[in-house]
Amino acid sequence: MTGLPLTNRCVVAAIPDLFFAARVKEVARASGTSLVLTAAGHVPEVAEVRKPQLVILELGGSAEVLDAARELKANPATRAIRVVGFYSHVDQETRRAAEAAGVDLVLPRSAFTARLAELMAGAAPEAAS
Repeated sequence: MTGLPLTNRCVVAAIPDLFFAARVKEVARASGTSLVLTAAGHVPEVAEVRKPQLVILELGGSAEVLDAARELKANPATRAIRVVGFYSHVDQETRRAAEAAGVDLVLPRSAFTARLAELMAGAAPEAAS
């Protein structure tokens, strides 16, 4: 059966940068992961319906992203979903705000990129940022 994912793994992502989103989409496809791209404001409802194993958030730019993280962690139906956020390495305030909002793993964009395949495969250990 060609064209079908190799796994039933689902990832929901809010990545406004279309070029970077395309890169994430390619890694997801290569790993057999279903990727659902959506706006940050829709992440909580999409996550509740799709029950992903992972939510990826591009941090910075909008408070809506942090609101989505807080809403995910406040809802019993989505609280256990792992949330990974990435940010510009120079923006330490965004890192701190994301951690305070409940993002499980906050990585600089370069580290996120380096670990993307591992994250998609679900093999990433819990780690400090």
